[in-house]
Amino acid sequence: MLIKFWGVRGSIPAPLPSTRIQSKIVRALQEAAAEQVDLSNPRAIEEFVAGLPGATRGTVGGNTACVSVETPGGLVIFDAGTGIRELGEAMMGREFGRGQGEATIFFTHTHWDHIQGFPFFRPAFVSGNRFTIYYMHPHVEQVIIDQMKAEWFPVRFSRMTAGLEFHQIQEGESVNVAGLEIQGKALQHPGIAYAYRVENGTSSFVFATDGEYKSLSASHTKEYNDFFSGADVLIFDAMFSVRDSIIREDWGHSSALIGADIARQAGVKQLVLFHHDPAAGDDEIWRIRQATVEYMSQDLSSGPPEVLVATDGLEINLSDAHDFRVGTHMVSDVVVFSLGGRFDANGAEIFEAQFDELLEQRDMSRIVLSMEDVTDISMAGVKALLEARKQTYSMALAGLPNNVHRVLELAVTTDFFAIYDEVDTALEALNASNNERH
Repeated sequence: MLIKFWGVRGSIPAPLPSTRIQSKIVRALQEAAAEQVDLSNPRAIEEFVAGLPGATRGTVGGNTACVSVETPGGLVIFDAGTGIRELGEAMMGREFGRGQGEATIFFTHTHWDHIQGFPFFRPAFVSGNRFTIYYMHPHVEQVIIDQMKAEWFPVRFSRMTAGLEFHQIQEGESVNVAGLEIQGKALQHPGIAYAYRVENGTSSFVFATDGEYKSLSASHTKEYNDFFSGADVLIFDAMFSVRDSIIREDWGHSSALIGADIARQAGVKQLVLFHHDPAAGDDEIWRIRQATVEYMSQDLSSGPPEVLVATDGLEINLSDAHDFRVGTHMVSDVVVFSLGGRFDANGAEIFEAQFDELLEQRDMSRIVLSMEDVTDISMAGVKALLEARKQTYSMALAGLPNNVHRVLELAVTTDFFAIYDEVDTALEALNASNNERH
C-alpha cells in the first residue's frame, strides 16, 4: 500500500515565491562554506544536500489536498485539490494515457480546495478510462459538474469522456476497492467533512483532513480515538496552532499538538501533519513539527508516534511483506507471473483475480510462476496455486524460497507442480515438453 501526497495545503494554493527560494540557496551555501564542502566534488555535494534540514533542502509544496493510495489491486484517490493535476499527468504516462485505466476517487467534502483541481485532471478527458467516485454529501456530483459551467470555466463537464460513476455512501458503510476496505466518519467542519479509514487486512491509515475537535475530554474524543485506533498512519489537519484553533473557533480546523494527543491516545504509529496554512512558510511548518516532537517527548510512559510533515511528493510505503504483488509478461507463448510479498488470504484474492482476468483474455495453457520474491505462503496461497493448476495444461514454479518450498512439502502438494530453481530453466523445460507434444 503506497501512499503518495500530491497536494498538502489548505484553503488556497501557496506557491513558493522566488525570494524564499533565494533565501534557501543562500542558507545552503552559507552552511556549505561553514562545513568546507568540496563544491568541485559532485558526491560531496549530494551528501551535503541530503543532510540539510528539510526546510532548506526542499519545500512543503503549494498544491491543495490530494492523496493517492496504490495497491496491487488498483489506484484510489482522496480529494481533488490542485494536487490532482500533477497526479493526472503522472497517470497519463501509464494505462490511463491509452484509455485503459480504472481508479476510484473519494471526496471528503466539496470546499473549493478539495475539488478545484478536478477540471484539470487529464485522465478524465480520455475515453475508455473509468472512474468510480464515492462521497457522502448528496450534493457532490452536482457541485463537481457546476464548477465547470461556462460562467467560471472554459470547458464543460460533458467534455470529460471517461466513464464517471457517482455513488453516495453512508457514514460507517464499507466500500471494498483495490483490495482495500474503506469507511467514512463525520468530522466537525462547516458543512461537515468526512475522514476515511483505509485497511488492507495488515496495514491501515486514516485520512482525517478538515476537522475541529472542540472538546478534548475523554468522552468527546472517544469516537475519534476508536476510528483512528491502531492506524499505521494518521493524516491529520494541522492547519492552526492551538492558540489559533481557539481564536478561530468554528473554522473547522485543528493543530499539530491536538493531533499528537489524539494519535497517542489512539495508538497511532505515524502522525502526518497535513492541510498546512497557506500563509505558513516552510520554516514555520518544520518548526511546528519540531514542537510536536518535543511536546510528545514530555510523556515518557510510552513511545510516541513518529511525526512527519506532509509534503508534495512524500511517499509512505506500508507494503513491505504485507502486500502481495503480481506482475505478468509473455515469453514466446508462455505466461510468466512474477509474485512477491506475503501469499496469504489477501494475496490469494489478488492472485486469483488477476489470473481469472488473464484467463479470459488469452490462452494460458503454459504458465511459469516466478516466486523468488514471495516472503511466505499460507494455506490460502497454496489453495490458490492448486486452483490455478487445474485451469492450465502446464504450470511450473520457479525460484521458491526454502520456507515457501517447505510449506508446500508440509501440505503434501509439491507433486502437483513442476518446480525449478530458475525461471529460465522452467521455460526451457516447458518449451521442450511442448516440442515433444508436436
